[in-house]
Amino acid sequence: MRFIVVPFVLINMVTQHYPQLGTAFMENIKMYVIFFGGMIVASSTLEAIYRPGSYKRVLFGLSAIAFICMWFFVIFGGGVAEIHYGPYFIRFDMTYLVYIILVGLSLKSLLVLATFSEHRRIEEERARKRRVELAKARAAAARSKRTESVAERTPRISFGDMLRAEFEVSADDEIGSAPGMPPRPTPKGMKVCEVCGAKAHTKDYVCRNCGGWFPSDSIK
Repeated sequence: MRFIVVPFVLINMVTQHYPQLGTAFMENIKMYVIFFGGMIVASSTLEAIYRPGSYKRVLFGLSAIAFICMWFFVIFGGGVAEIHYGPYFIRFDMTYLVYIILVGLSLKSLLVLATFSEHRRIEEERARKRRVELAKARAAAARSKRTESVAERTPRISFGDMLRAEFEVSADDEIGSAPGMPPRPTPKGMKVCEVCGAKAHTKDYVCRNCGGWFPSDSIK
């Protein structure tokens, strides 16, 4: 807008009110303004698209500054302007002033280069982290693939495959303990302690093994 529309309007006003004014580019100045102004807008737009620290951003940034310098040089006619009044004319020579301004505009390229060098390290660090993360992801994918291949080669044994023998479940009323062996008969004249099971004479009152008392009806 400021490099195309505003200069275009100002040039129309100057040429309408001061047709005697002339510069080296006055005949095709509108075409130059549209061309260089469009290139400035395009370069600035492309510069804003890319991240700071990228080569494309610094390229379009320097291109925009170069087009701005050429646009300014064309607008001021290279620093030389003439006004004709019949056989007389007035010549304005502002060449040194224009060159000084161009040098000031070109100093912005240092800002573009400084921004590039400052953010370039950040871009390299970001690229390094991206490569490390990609390498970790590839290693994890390779480990997962190896694990799956090993699992596919390993035969799977289920619990049902292990139980090959047929068996029957008995009813609840059939579950119990088997009867034990019948007790041996007690020799004559002996009795058995109900506490420890040791044998003693029928005349003993106390068990010699555990010290338990025998009932009175067992003493003879």
